[in-house]
Formats: sequence, C-alpha cells, structure tokens
Amino acid sequence: MFPNININDRVLVLKDKLFDIDYSVGDVIVFNSPESSIPNNASLLIENLKIWELVNNEGNNNQTVYIKRIVGTPGDEILIKKNGQVFNNNIQVITENVVSTLILDEIAIKLSEDEYFLLGDNRDNSFDSRSFGPITSSRIIGKAFFKIYPLDQIQNLND
Repeated sequence: MFPNININDRVLVLKDKLFDIDYSVGDVIVFNSPESSIPNNASLLIENLKIWELVNNEGNNNQTVYIKRIVGTPGDEILIKKNGQVFNNNIQVITENVVSTLILDEIAIKLSEDEYFLLGDNRDNSFDSRSFGPITSSRIIGKAFFKIYPLDQIQNLND
C-alpha cells in the first residue's frame, strides 16, 4: 500500500465481527489472504478480542493478512483500462497518492452479490484482485481507519 502505508507501519483496524461496518469504494480494509483458510468461530472469537499484540509471535500459526483499498463492492462492474484508470459502474475511481506507471492488460469484471474488488495503492507492485480475483465478505477482517505508527505520520486512511 506504499506510499500511504509502509511495511513497518501500524494501523488501527475496526473489526467487522465486533461492529457493523458498511464498506464503500475507497475504504482500506484488512483481510485474510486468498491462499489461507478462514479461521473457525472459536479462533475468530479469540482473535477479535485481542486488542494489542506486544509479543513477537514468530513461528506461530497466524494467518497471512493483506491490506488493500476497495475499488468495487458487491454488484459493481469494474473496468481497469490499459493506462491504469479504474472505473466502477462507468465512474472513474480516483485515489490520491497511487503509484501506477505500468501499462496493464484491460480488466473488466462484474462482481457477484458477495464480492469485493481490491487494489493496492502501489499498483506497479501489488498482489491484489488483479492477480487473485475478487474476495468474499467472509475473508474481510475489518476496516483500517488510521495509520498510528510511526507517530510523526499519523493519518486517516479513508479521506
């Protein structure tokens, strides 16, 4: 998600298993990677009650999670032109601070009633829905609201 979020940055995430969240185009979300299994209900309860993790959990079985920006919500028609312009239902999606210089293959997709199309802000170097396709709502962990670390870079992620 560079340049908006870097590898060692920390973000504040409102988890949708605890709160009713409406997701919109432009929102930054955290989700289980398409390659990982979705945690069962007991694991979800424990994970959602965790507020802050201070211990280095190297070697544990945590699932891989990604952070990307929503450009398409259920039922939307997405078009990404060769020049990188993104359209949602024929309206251009404009996101500030997006890195995109490569010429791409054109992509056109109609999302089902439970699918989201996600793109990273560093479009030239992002593993996102252009690679793994849309994700279902069951993979979404929550909405990232603020970048909270480093402290001199605190910012709202959903302007």
